[in-house]
Amino acid sequence: MEPPGFEGMIGQCPAMRELFALIERIAPTDSTVLLTGESGTGKEMVARAIHRHSRRRDCPLLACDCTALAPTLLESELFGHVKGSFSGAIATKMGLFEAADRGTLFLDEVANLSMETQGKLLRVLETRRVRKVGDTAEREVDIRLIATSNRSLAELVNEGAFRADLYYRLNVVPVALPPLRDRPGDIHLLAGEFLRRFSERMGVDLAGFSPEAIRQMELHTWPGNVRELRNIVERVAVLYGGSRIETSCLPWEVRDAKAPAGDDAPRTWDELKNLKKKVGDDLERRFLTAALERCGQNVTQAAESVGMQRTNFHALLRRHGLKPEK
Repeated sequence: MEPPGFEGMIGQCPAMRELFALIERIAPTDSTVLLTGESGTGKEMVARAIHRHSRRRDCPLLACDCTALAPTLLESELFGHVKGSFSGAIATKMGLFEAADRGTLFLDEVANLSMETQGKLLRVLETRRVRKVGDTAEREVDIRLIATSNRSLAELVNEGAFRADLYYRLNVVPVALPPLRDRPGDIHLLAGEFLRRFSERMGVDLAGFSPEAIRQMELHTWPGNVRELRNIVERVAVLYGGSRIETSCLPWEVRDAKAPAGDDAPRTWDELKNLKKKVGDDLERRFLTAALERCGQNVTQAAESVGMQRTNFHALLRRHGLKPEK
């Protein structure tokens, strides 16, 4: 059974359901999108989902990592260059703006663009015309731009490190991706799916995570977000494949994670509702997994042991994306 999610992104918490709905709403438009969020939250997956649901889906989606190249080479990558325009330009090259014509251009980490490159990018976005490095002629381009940043562009504007006019040009449709620490209810879904994939890749039958291991993983703050979780699941799959993954199998930073202090009361009604929902969902998952554990993963016996009808117990399992382990 496929885990709940959208276009390869896994999640069922309110923040992720809102994100999936937002993608479906904005994808058919040509509006510029600015994806923000910490590193490892899946910004490129969101960009690809937007493109696949857009009217441009039959045309290219091209990506450029704005941190990977020096400013001169980055401008050549984006705008292209003519032969002899700089040392090493042995042939005329088409830039990504031209290559992505009628498609989507994905600029990853635009906060790293130099001020000069920011100005050239702004001009292309405003005129829809691009000029190769060393050329005098301009060419029309028709692209949809999706940009990302793991830093606040508004703060960079205030610091004088990012052009305000470019920020407003990029920030047409802002989309914020939640960090993994704010969606602990999705951790068991993500960990289970990653483990299944690694099991298939390695050709071994992995027994899964114990409920205690999942609860400990939910306490970790995941500074590397989903990318960190995937890497840790791969590590334990390699080291402990074929056996049940217990808390002792997890790396020390996860094993030593502690529950946050409970003296910070919610400040708003929405915060209180979200906290109650989070606590309630976590309690229901623990209730279900514990019942299955006691009854050897037999759904009928587990339902009887807790005084529920089997259909209601099974409905709760589906709601939380849980299923008996083989």
